[in-house]
Amino acid sequence: MKTSNKIKNKKYTPILMVFPVLVLLTAFLLGPALAGFAMTFMKTSLSGDVSFVGLGNYLALFREGGRFFNNLWITLIYVFADICITIPFAYVTALLITRDSFLSRFFRSVYLIPWISAPVVSTLMVKTMLNSDFGIIHIIVKNIVGHDVYILNNGTLALIVMILHSFWRSAPFIMLFLAAGISTIPKEIYEAARVDGASKVTSFFKLTLPMTLNQLGIGTLMVTIWTIQDSESVYALTQGGPGYATETLAVRLFKSSFVNFDLNTGATLGVFLIIISIIFMTLYLKMLLRGNLYD
Repeated sequence: MKTSNKIKNKKYTPILMVFPVLVLLTAFLLGPALAGFAMTFMKTSLSGDVSFVGLGNYLALFREGGRFFNNLWITLIYVFADICITIPFAYVTALLITRDSFLSRFFRSVYLIPWISAPVVSTLMVKTMLNSDFGIIHIIVKNIVGHDVYILNNGTLALIVMILHSFWRSAPFIMLFLAAGISTIPKEIYEAARVDGASKVTSFFKLTLPMTLNQLGIGTLMVTIWTIQDSESVYALTQGGPGYATETLAVRLFKSSFVNFDLNTGATLGVFLIIISIIFMTLYLKMLLRGNLYD
């Protein structure tokens, strides 16, 4: 009996040791989340009075006209365009840096610069290059078309710049995941394929791509969640303008909460952001499990 009690004690000892940490994590993560969710059913006046409005904050977003649906549409465009551009480029750079050469080792560090740079810093760099007085990009475009083009004042062009900036930051992260996966593929497999007459393109689609789908799925999922929730770089670049042309849900949340001090609307937008993130996460995980990529 004593022996069995000792075995049970050893079994539960790790749980007891991490239990205080779990309690603290629950309190600091779940507590604010529940408080934020509760705020979506409240309305706070400037005088500090709080009243229960039920689904009023949600209905207000749907009734306000096209702004909310435009926020949702811009968010989806932002995410899908970023991913569609990032994945091909990430594969190309991952294949380059996994080669055993001096240039490959050099570019392993160079390619990481966009990722390790602070989002606000890289955004200000882009805004400087687009400056109408001395920006290098503005000068080049002006010399090509023959007149000034104020890129950030055009909704479509501003959205393209926003997407390219996000791609510039996202590509190195997915590249790291893909490079790690490519490095684990035995070289003998490629040699056997080459003996069988397979070209480099065929080897990529038949060997490299299927054997790195696991890393691609994880990296894409993380970048997707970050892009959905990206507010600092977009706000620093365009502030959601001109008008609402580049106002994503995350930027709308930031402006509602910290510019207009409408915390209830901000919390409501946060719920929609969480729902969209969960939908994307579920889709990615289903794709991974359906493909048996974890086997």
